Amino acid sequence: MPEPLFEPIPIAYRGLLADQHFVDAQQFGRSLIGATKLANSICHELFWESITHDPRSYHIRFCVGPSRENGLLQEIFAISNSGQLPLYSPILITVAKKFIELSIKAIIDKVLSKKDSSSVVDRIHELAMAHNEFAKQVHEGHMRDKVWLQRMITTMARENRASVRQLPDPVGRTVNHMQIGDATAATVIDEPAAEVLRSPDTLSLGDKEEYVVRIHGVFKTNGACRVEILNEPKKKIVSGKIADDELGKPGNVYTRALNEGLILKVFAQPTMKDGKINRLFITQAEIADRELV
Repeated sequence: MPEPLFEPIPIAYRGLLADQHFVDAQQFGRSLIGATKLANSICHELFWESITHDPRSYHIRFCVGPSRENGLLQEIFAISNSGQLPLYSPILITVAKKFIELSIKAIIDKVLSKKDSSSVVDRIHELAMAHNEFAKQVHEGHMRDKVWLQRMITTMARENRASVRQLPDPVGRTVNHMQIGDATAATVIDEPAAEVLRSPDTLSLGDKEEYVVRIHGVFKTNGACRVEILNEPKKKIVSGKIADDELGKPGNVYTRALNEGLILKVFAQPTMKDGKINRLFITQAEIADRELV
């Protein structure tokens, strides 16, 4: 029987239906397919120094193990499928889990166009430098070069874009967020990030900021709304999504603002398209002073 080559990578789903131990089956399946495809590609790059999403090339495949925590926590295991006794370098086995988790985080940050994405590359570089044999052997020592590492992440992000689109499929639909990897190298994907990752268009993730807004209509079933931004240089109405648990409570601040025509001060994160707000995700709100407008 094949044995896992190293410790499994955890994938956790949290919030919404996941709090009642449910998740949409098709969304769940697509998410795990995307996760294992991405992990397969990164693992192949590490062990065979070649970037591809073609599964015919893979000698190691990630498989899903038994569900944990009532199915809210999955674990994916690296299994050799070459049909021969694998003789992999011990140093690769030692660093593989951490390298794959950090690479997933770096790829997702790259797709999100995060300003601090280079910090994850720095952590991959630190991992390489902490294991001298790994730094020297893999890619002819290029792991010691941060510029080379950045190019590697860019290439892997481009090669695996379709897999990254599948990865967050349940997020914002039947789960609130998902986490890939252990706490020390975890990638957390919430609803704003999921919209960017899933989009066939080129979107980016904006910074979380305070906005002064007026809400125009809210669908309580999914939080979709229209938001008039009042503290921008030019007032504008954009698509919005209230991703705040308060929306489901009686007498919440959003319903009150809508019914009474009140202005809100909200904490929100936009997704961006061509430098403009595509959708504003609101996570917190309070009634604003009139002087703010």
